[in-house]
Amino acid sequence: MTEQPAASADPRPGEAPERGAPWSWPGPSGPPDEAFVRALAAEGRPDGRRAYPGRDAADHARRLLRRAVNEDRPGDDSRLLLAMAVGYDIVRLAEPRSGARGRGWCSLYEHAFLLPDGGEACLYELEHDLTPDRRLVCEVYADEASATRAWRLRGV
Repeated sequence: MTEQPAASADPRPGEAPERGAPWSWPGPSGPPDEAFVRALAAEGRPDGRRAYPGRDAADHARRLLRRAVNEDRPGDDSRLLLAMAVGYDIVRLAEPRSGARGRGWCSLYEHAFLLPDGGEACLYELEHDLTPDRRLVCEVYADEASATRAWRLRGV
């Protein structure tokens, strides 16, 4: 599990694009105002749901997907979508637990990514050592239901 990032007023490294510069991700009614997306990343949605304090969200997504050992991990579509992310947040959905008969360790995390159009995309990380050699591994799923099924298959 990647350590939770510290809050930042600027979720993207480097200089901000010029005001009015075109976004790579066109929304249904055009791109949102850049200031709105930056405020959303730093302070959360107006309804108070989530902040996206992580810097370099695209790199975080790339590293998360690279670590995944499961064959059914999200593929190129997810990688391409998340390459445009401007912030991220990590939430532990389930506390670490022991596997079957008290053996091993397993935890479930949601990695939420803020997209340039103000939307959100999530990946679900199952981190565990329920392998024959007790090695810590990371499995990544595109939806919470798939991650939960994998969690249950591990006897947790």
